[in-house]
Amino acid sequence: MSRNSGNKYIGAFLVMLFALLLNISVFAATGKYEAAVKIPVRVTLEGEKASSEEVTIVMTPLDDAPAFDQTSLKVQAKKGETVEAEFTRTFTEPVDFRYEIRETAGTTDAYTYDDTVYTAIVFVENDPETMGLKASVVKVYKDDDPGTKQDAAIFINRYCPAEIDPPVKKVVTNDSGTAPDTAKFHFTLKAEDKTFPMPAGSVDGAKTVEAGTGKVEFGKIEYEKAGTYTYKIYEEKEDLSNFTYDTTEYTVKAVVEKKAGVLTATMTITKGTEAVDSIEFNNHYGEKKEETAPAETQPANNGSSSGSSSEPKDNRKKHEREETTDPGGSVLGAVRDAIENGPVGQVLGAARDKIEESPIGQVLGAVRGATRTGDNSFMMISAICFLTALAVMIGWVMAFMKKRMNGM
Repeated sequence: MSRNSGNKYIGAFLVMLFALLLNISVFAATGKYEAAVKIPVRVTLEGEKASSEEVTIVMTPLDDAPAFDQTSLKVQAKKGETVEAEFTRTFTEPVDFRYEIRETAGTTDAYTYDDTVYTAIVFVENDPETMGLKASVVKVYKDDDPGTKQDAAIFINRYCPAEIDPPVKKVVTNDSGTAPDTAKFHFTLKAEDKTFPMPAGSVDGAKTVEAGTGKVEFGKIEYEKAGTYTYKIYEEKEDLSNFTYDTTEYTVKAVVEKKAGVLTATMTITKGTEAVDSIEFNNHYGEKKEETAPAETQPANNGSSSGSSSEPKDNRKKHEREETTDPGGSVLGAVRDAIENGPVGQVLGAARDKIEESPIGQVLGAVRGATRTGDNSFMMISAICFLTALAVMIGWVMAFMKKRMNGM
């Protein structure tokens, strides 16, 4: 082998060795030439009665940018907590891309979902120190405004149910007397459908509250879904003394709609077919007056003595006999008739006639006249009565003895 040929072989070997070393260097650099990019997302759920809600966060590439490993994220938002998730991708070359990030609204009407649209900038460049790549800038900003840069896409959702609170008022009108302040009344709110939302404390689609006069509180009714809800409100009938209860029944209708992402309720109140602005129950209170028995009417005196009647004595006896219809009265009447028609009655009649025609009878007549004209001397009347009784007795005895002697 000549010397020139040896030099050629040595030159070729050196070229091949240089090329091999160059390839090794390239492969080594290629192994470090990548950058992992993460774009964080944070979701918060606010609201006193919020519980949890699954929401979806979507990322959309802009300007033919390559998609990330996730096109969307499912996030379980919880009340009062911030839940974090992230989009990820590994780049192997310098890039400058933009992406859009937004939240997809859920299906619960009571939630107000954050409708902010974020723009994410992904900038990957060479790193001279590591001979690799680095993501030097990863920023997001709201609504295409570069001045609102932040390190994550943040979404805040709020639990905002629609609500109504029917205005109910209780009034007592005093018709007579004053109603006691301690009087209590009961009012019922009843849903047309037991599944309708109700205030706290309701049972089986109804709630009854106790109240005096003034405002009546059933509590707020909250709605999570759009729809039409109907209720009845009425006063319970009770047995409080002297009260007359209002029997009016009111109808309350709530029309719930979601407008511009917010759930709202429109309430209407009707009293029969009449639309009214409020609900009012008016009870009447009236004390009952005690009824007094009418006074007995005394018969007219007509100038005669107290307790006497102007009706003739014979007619009075006749009436007494006619008015006595019981068996005892009939017997007494028969006995009286027998005495008057018998010997004793004849003797008494004769004695009465003699006395009336005698001086004693005249004296008695004078006394009667004097008595009727106002001469009420107690001693004179007593003496005359005694003499009259004595004369009647003597006459009766004499007549009876005479009759008996004639019969013997």
